[in-house]
Parts: sequence; structure tokens; C-alpha cells
Amino acid sequence: MKKKHIITNVNKNIVKNFYSDFVFKYKIDIIFAFILLIIVASTSSIYPYLIQLVFDGLLKVKNYEWIILPFVIAFVAIVRGVAMFFQIRQVSKISLSISLDVQKKLTKHLINADLNELNKISSGNHVSRIMNDVVLIRDGFERTINNLIRDVFTILALFSYLMWLDWLLSVLVVIIYPLALRPIVKIGKKQNIIATTLQEQMETVTSTLTEMLQGIRMVKSYNLENMEINRSENVLNSLFRKTFNLIIGRAKILPILEILGGVAAASVIGLASYRVSIGELTPGSVVGYITALLMIAQPARALGTFNTVLQEALSALERIYKQLNICPKVNSLSSAPDIKISRNKPPEIVFKNVSFSYDNRNKVLNNINFIAKPGSKVALVGQSGAGKSTIINLISRFYDPSNGEITINEVNIKDINLSSLRDNISLVSQETIIYNKSFLDNIRFGNLNATDLNVKKAAKNADIDKFISNSLNGYDTIVGESGNTLSGGQKQRVSIARAILKDAPILLLDEATSSLDPETENEINKTLEKLTKNKTTITIAHKLSTIVNCDQIILFNKGKIVDAGSHKELIKSSELYKKLSTIGI
Repeated sequence: MKKKHIITNVNKNIVKNFYSDFVFKYKIDIIFAFILLIIVASTSSIYPYLIQLVFDGLLKVKNYEWIILPFVIAFVAIVRGVAMFFQIRQVSKISLSISLDVQKKLTKHLINADLNELNKISSGNHVSRIMNDVVLIRDGFERTINNLIRDVFTILALFSYLMWLDWLLSVLVVIIYPLALRPIVKIGKKQNIIATTLQEQMETVTSTLTEMLQGIRMVKSYNLENMEINRSENVLNSLFRKTFNLIIGRAKILPILEILGGVAAASVIGLASYRVSIGELTPGSVVGYITALLMIAQPARALGTFNTVLQEALSALERIYKQLNICPKVNSLSSAPDIKISRNKPPEIVFKNVSFSYDNRNKVLNNINFIAKPGSKVALVGQSGAGKSTIINLISRFYDPSNGEITINEVNIKDINLSSLRDNISLVSQETIIYNKSFLDNIRFGNLNATDLNVKKAAKNADIDKFISNSLNGYDTIVGESGNTLSGGQKQRVSIARAILKDAPILLLDEATSSLDPETENEINKTLEKLTKNKTTITIAHKLSTIVNCDQIILFNKGKIVDAGSHKELIKSSELYKKLSTIGI
């Protein structure tokens, strides 16, 4: 019982936050929607009364009301129809606007989130939250307005008419209908649990399909089609089972309401017929009463299924707020100063007793100390998993050290404005990110304010201008998803062109040529040599031949620095370095 109470309080807090964060800004639109809802509800209650007048009038010998009543009924229908159109339009506009705001906020939050948090679940899961969960929230909000408000107003208006017409029959209805509430509420609680597992399964499906399509080349090359088909079928079958369980829960509600509605109608007809026979009711009153009772059935059914939809929406909302409540740990104070680096004077980078762990248990780096002098070229070497890429991640502040500090020109990078820090760093990685945009757009990511002329100049310096110019639409050619129309070398040159365009004083090269053939690698290295001029450069290399001319080579092993010096010095003094130079890294 205590657990259920806690869950209820959590839901209340989430709903309160949701309304203050997203709904309250549309209060004027919501008030207008309420006015339309009242019109729709009130016109509904007029129908049974008009029908009562028609039937009572037909029994009179001389009655001319039938001439006017059809026009009145038609007028009420027109008013109700027009009001219903604008009400549906208004509610849809509000719900779509709110869902768009949620998607924007969640997307912005994910983009600004720490890499450590983003990497805990797959990108497919994040996409599922932005798309699927927000759709559930939108449906829940629309049903709240349409069912909880419009239908409640309609039921109250119709029931007021019933009480005015005959209180005794209304008491009978009041006794019968509440019997449905207990099983409906019980079903709704189960639906909350099922909805949560269904959304988790939806994330799994999205993640699996995304992963499968991204790795389709590997799947085909290793003849893994059957394995992937089986894997996709398993997650889809599980999604089917959980979706079906949710549908079964919804399906139980309508029969309960249908049965009770039939029992209520039968009871009313029986009692009303008796009272007509003894002269306490007119036939028109009975017809009007039954009409109102039947009209109550539809909104009552909608309210019955509303609880399950609401539980699904609350479950989705809880998951989204769980994500939104995770605050980035890697950030800077609004008062943090910008880093001051002269373009003609590259900075000094110092690691002081730096340690780091991704999981707060196993140290990836352990007490790292080194200095990258201004304008120098520093190479980080060591076997895979030695901690080299983590150094790059820490300089860019994708993560913060567990212990120690990193300084640039004697200033701790934690005390520098984060945007300013990254503005002064260019990163060229082996994982080249290419967007499904033009060459011009892809290179301009290095400097969004750059002119077309500067973009083309950077492309020339990266030795990619000739290839781009000969493409179908030149610099306006769309390169395809992930640059699938480009070779590995061409992608890397686009990445280098970005770095040239950015012209930052700190250059980080994370195995920038590891996936290239020897000839292309040699050409790229020549281009990189131009890029490193007048910059403090830190390079991770998988081939020692590419870093023999570096000013300092730092040798890593199991998260520690085991040696440092020039290529000539390490060849003489380090057995591990000699081994790496023989077998490659």
C-alpha cells in the first residue's frame, strides 16, 4: 500500500511539473478550448429535451410545435457541429504544440548531456523517447481534454436533465453505473505496468533495428543475415505480445460498460413503463429520458478507457522527466572567463596527477603527468586500451578527471568557459562524422560563419577541392547518409578541411589515418603536416612511422605513462617501444 502511495505522489509531481513546464504557457488557448467544450456539452443535453417535446406534442390533437421544432433541432445540430470542429482543432493544436515543445526540450537536453550519460543507452532508445513516448503523452493530453473534461461536462449536463425529468429513475442509474468503477480502476493499474514494459520494449526494437541497419555491411560480409532476422523477429514478437496484453486490458473495459449500460437501460425502461401506465410519466418523457441515457453511454465508455491511456501517458512522462532531471556534470559557470590564446602563440597544455575512471571503479588513467609545450607535436602511443583516447576526451572536456587537473596556459580548464575552450580545439578523429548534406555544409561545420570562399580555400588545403568540383553539383552535391557516396580518404579530407577552416590553436588527432590504405594514409599525413603548423598538436597514432618527427612521444601502458622522449631516445631506452615499432600498434 505504501509503494502505491509513493507511485501516486511521483505521478502527481510529474504532472505538476509537466503543466508548469509545458502546459501553462498555452493557458489562453486552453480557456478558449474550455468554452468550446462547454458549448458542445450543453448542446448535447438539449437533444433529449427536444425529442421529449416532439413525442409529447405528437400525442396532442392540435399541436403546431412540430413545425418549429425541426428547425430548432437543426440549429442546435449546426451549433454543436461547428463548436465540435473548432474544439477538436483547438485541442489538437495545443497538444501538438506541447508535444513539439517536449521534443525540442528533450533533444536539446540530450545534445547538451554528458557523453557518459548518453552512452548508457543506445541512440535508438533516445530516439524512441523523443518520438514514441511523446506521442503517448500527446494522446494522454488530448484524451484528458476531450474525455475527462468534455465528456464529464456532457455527462453532468445530461444527468442534470435526467434528474430534472425524474429523480427516481436517476437514482436507479446512479446505483448501477458506479459498479463499473472498481474493475476499471483495477485494470488501469495493471495497464500502467504493462505500458511501462511496452515502452521499454519499443526502445529495444528501435535500438535493435537501428543497430542492424547501421551495421548492414558487416552483417552481409559475415553472412549474418539469418542471425539478424531471428534477432529482429524475437524483439518484434516480444513487442507484439506486450502490445496485445495492453489491448486486452483496454478490451476488458468496453464490455463492462456495455453490460452495465444495457442493465441500466433495461431497468429504466421497465420502471418507466410502469410509471407511464399509472400516469406518473408521459411517453415523451420516457423517450427523452432513454435518449439522454443512451447519449450518456458514449462519453461514459470513453471515460472508461481514458484511465488506461492516462496510465500509458504517465509512464512515458515519468521516463522523459527521468531523463530531463539528469543534469550535466561537465559544465562551466556562467561567469567563467573565456580562454585567451593568441592565434600566433600556441598554448601550453599540462596534465598534473590526472586519474580517470569511466565507471568509478576501474582506472583508465592513473596519475598522469606530462607537458605539451607551446607549438609542439606530442604523440601518444601504446597498445589498445592503454588510455590514449581518454587523454583526448579529457582535453576537450567530454569528461572531467576523477583526480588531478588539466591546465592550458596555467589555467585549469574547469575554470574556463566550456564553449570558449572547445572553440580553441580542432579534433580530427578516425570516426569521421559526415551528415547527409552538401560538401559546403559539411565543411562549414568547422566555422558556421565562414564564407563560401573560405570553405573552398580550406578544401584546397585539404586536397579535396578537385574531387568536389568534379562532383555532380560541385560543392552543393549531397554526400548521402554518413557520407556513403565517399571513400574513407575523401571523408577524412572533409574532416581535415573542417579543422583547417576552424583554425584552432589546439589540434587533436585521434588515429586520423588508422582506417586508410597506405597510399591514402601517406597523402593524408602530408595534408596533416600543413595543418599542424603553429599549433599545439597531440596525436594518437597506430603506426610509429607517422610520428617519428614529433617533439615528444609519450608511451602508455595500462593507464600509466611508462616512458617519454623522442623517437630516437625511446628506440634506445624502451623495450616496449621497440616492440611496438616492430609489430605496429
